[in-house]
Amino acid sequence: MPNVYLNHLLVFVDMDTYRSIGASGFLNEHFACSEERTTHDQATGMSWTGRYYYGRQTYFEFMNPDKTSWAPRDALAFSIETEGGSEALARRLEQGLDREIRLFKRNRRFQKRDIPWFWTVEIPRKDDARLISWVMEYDLGFLDNWAPDLPPGTEGTETAGAEPAGITRSRFLTRYRSAIGDDLPNRLFRDITSVTVTLPPDEADSLEAELRIYGYVAMETDGPSDLEAVNAANSDSAGSAAYPTGAEPAVLGKRVKYQGPDFDIVVERSSQDDYRPRFGDSGSIGGACGISAFTMKTQRVSVTTTHTFGPACRLTIHKTGKAIWSFRPQDRPG
Repeated sequence: MPNVYLNHLLVFVDMDTYRSIGASGFLNEHFACSEERTTHDQATGMSWTGRYYYGRQTYFEFMNPDKTSWAPRDALAFSIETEGGSEALARRLEQGLDREIRLFKRNRRFQKRDIPWFWTVEIPRKDDARLISWVMEYDLGFLDNWAPDLPPGTEGTETAGAEPAGITRSRFLTRYRSAIGDDLPNRLFRDITSVTVTLPPDEADSLEAELRIYGYVAMETDGPSDLEAVNAANSDSAGSAAYPTGAEPAVLGKRVKYQGPDFDIVVERSSQDDYRPRFGDSGSIGGACGISAFTMKTQRVSVTTTHTFGPACRLTIHKTGKAIWSFRPQDRPG
């Protein structure tokens, strides 16, 4: 079975937070190669708008909740780099999970044409799921048809010492970055290294079963979670967390870390009976759900800083070359 890597993370935030992210010169000019774009899939009638932040092999995107075809829910997008591996993976998931798996091709619009983009292996989930996931297999011919004059070279034009042809994530991200004026050497973000998800027990069980089929290995979680590390990094002199008030933190139960080929997933179970979604009635962020945090490898900086974009959206960049993005609202203790 081919390795199942992380491709990207998809995170929904409320509109005020989305606007704050879009207005940040630091994020969009210094932290990562970024763009805001709307994607149309004519075959399905679906469209979505978001802000994209590209690294070397992985990326993350914040979704505009007012301009996306589906209900707000976070997502883990995995990727395989073996051509033709989607069918075998779908069969393996059907056997291991004893349920129907969707396998379909996604297109991307380019110069008034629909270009075959990637195969999707998708596990159907209930309508009110807090987190969804799928596995992508890029179409080998996509780079021959979508902005083909940009780096990297298309099939058959690779030069000596260049990256070999294929459906690797790095080749496709090189094209995405090239399309917006690639400036990766001067940006801080490199790649996602771990993600923490907080889910009700039934969704956590389903995700863990999926990860085991992918070959991810359960590890002991004897260290602090990503969110606990953020708390420690941002504690004030009195020892309390320096976070905005106004939201009740989730009560967490069991936590298990799964180690994959290129990143880790920490699955946290919420023990709250009334598990509130991130979006309240007014569109503001409520309790934690879906993706709670993710860590990244970055270039080193001289000073550790924290950047706040909303009551549940904080980015801490450590001078050691690690960054943590947290999405869990917390009250100041006491």
